[in-house]
Amino acid sequence: MRRILLGLVLSCAPLLGWAQDSGPVASLDRNRVGVGETVTLNIEVGDQTTGSPDLSPLTPDFVVLETSTNHTLSIVNGKRESRTILGIALRPRREGHLTIPPLTIAGQQTQPVTLDVVATANDRVPSADRPVSLEGTVEPNHAYVGQQIDYTLRLSFAVNLADGQLGDPSAEGAEVRRVGQDANYQVMRGGRRFNVVERHYAIFPQHAGTLEIQPPTFEGTAVDPSDMNSFFGGGEPVNAVAERVRVDVRARPASASEGAWIPARDLKLSLDGLPADGKARVGQPLTLTMRLDATGMPFEALPALSLPKLDGADVYPDKAVTGGGSSGSWITGRRQQSFAVVPTRDGTLHIPATTLHWWNVVTDKAEVATIPAHDVEVLPGAGGAVAPPPSAPAAAGTAASSASAPGVVPIKDTVSATTDTERLPWRTLFIVAVALWLLTMAAWFVLSRRGKREEALPTPGRTTTDGTSDRAARERFRAAVAGSDLAAIEHALLAWARVHRPSMRSLGVLAAALREGRQRDAIASLQQARFAGGSAPGTALRDAFADGFDWLPAESTGKSGTLPPLYPR
Repeated sequence: MRRILLGLVLSCAPLLGWAQDSGPVASLDRNRVGVGETVTLNIEVGDQTTGSPDLSPLTPDFVVLETSTNHTLSIVNGKRESRTILGIALRPRREGHLTIPPLTIAGQQTQPVTLDVVATANDRVPSADRPVSLEGTVEPNHAYVGQQIDYTLRLSFAVNLADGQLGDPSAEGAEVRRVGQDANYQVMRGGRRFNVVERHYAIFPQHAGTLEIQPPTFEGTAVDPSDMNSFFGGGEPVNAVAERVRVDVRARPASASEGAWIPARDLKLSLDGLPADGKARVGQPLTLTMRLDATGMPFEALPALSLPKLDGADVYPDKAVTGGGSSGSWITGRRQQSFAVVPTRDGTLHIPATTLHWWNVVTDKAEVATIPAHDVEVLPGAGGAVAPPPSAPAAAGTAASSASAPGVVPIKDTVSATTDTERLPWRTLFIVAVALWLLTMAAWFVLSRRGKREEALPTPGRTTTDGTSDRAARERFRAAVAGSDLAAIEHALLAWARVHRPSMRSLGVLAAALREGRQRDAIASLQQARFAGGSAPGTALRDAFADGFDWLPAESTGKSGTLPPLYPR
């Protein structure tokens, strides 16, 4: 039973870990703009967050142009995650280093975001006399192996485009990923208004040396709105090519610690689930959840999380939950690992500190993320042994010692005063009680043997104490199998089994009472689907029990009363 409880705790732990709605997160589509240009502030909130943010703190430094809402849906490790992104188009009122203050939405606040507004952005946008241009820039120009390089691609055009195709950059010896959504804004160049499409890519170099990023190309068709013929194949073809960009990639520094190489911009390591009062009980599992979040690293590159061996407890790790996203132009990776810690003895359970070495690419220094050590006071189990009552000699000794008190009659005098006539009824009643107990045991043995022989073959008309017939229970089981509710399938199967054998209280007991073969395998598949994330047995479970239960012979049942181990050693 303890292992079944443990499986339920482990299966629910990831859901509990991700069910907590995080606060709103603010980011900019660009961190540097020119005076007169627009920038988009994106606020990512959970689906449970409602309402609009208070934009009044933006008015001193920004002009709010328009707002938009975008809903996203993703599935990570079979778990549905939906987010809402609120887009706010802003135009800075002045140049300089501006800070977007925290905004309040649904009682929660975003973090402040900084923006650099320069006097002009001509150094980033090509000449104003070109109707279509393409530019690619990188940040940083020097990187480590495995570090994210932000490649920003900007398509500027001052003509009306009927169509167009924009390719992706490529780099030999590096992994290229597209990050986020395209940003659209307008800039003024030489008195001419340009539309700009900005796109970000994350490039992860795999080898040290010079990384050459091959630029993409753009091909499209420009049309003149005043010429009606241009909309019927008479447009002018336009194209643009960005320049090649080179990045100096350095090897892992010698001062970095051994182990996993994590060149990140930011990293957080946390452990949740410790009891608030610092106490636990023997046999009752604690669900500890360790989470690692890194900015500038994909979740595939993050190391596996683990707890050290604990003295006085068994540790059962659950399936890891991973996911990724973006913070502005930087990729974010996360890894979450849950552990069921079952204390095996009372006393102090010491959970040592957990450390993770990583390299901060912003400061270019080695850093250590640490989870401090914790001590948990483990109390005896709730079902622990109770102190036995005093034995007869001890009780007699206690009574004898009390005989010295005034007015108390000694025990020996009381016993000697008891006559044989007074003792005789008690002896007779004791003999009768023993005889009745023996007769009861014999009757129970005969009836149980007869009941087991009757259970060998299912009876269609058989009913339980609550009036459920075999046919009705069978139909309920078939209806449950046709659905996708695994708990309902388990309950229906056990209810059907209890029509024949009321002692069937769990799938483990039921499997032990069946012959080796399809039915045991089907039950194992059902348990795996419920507690380990396997696929539902569905048709296989229905076909395995199509002809009823394949019980073991009566003399073979009960030999194995324990559940199969959920975590074999």
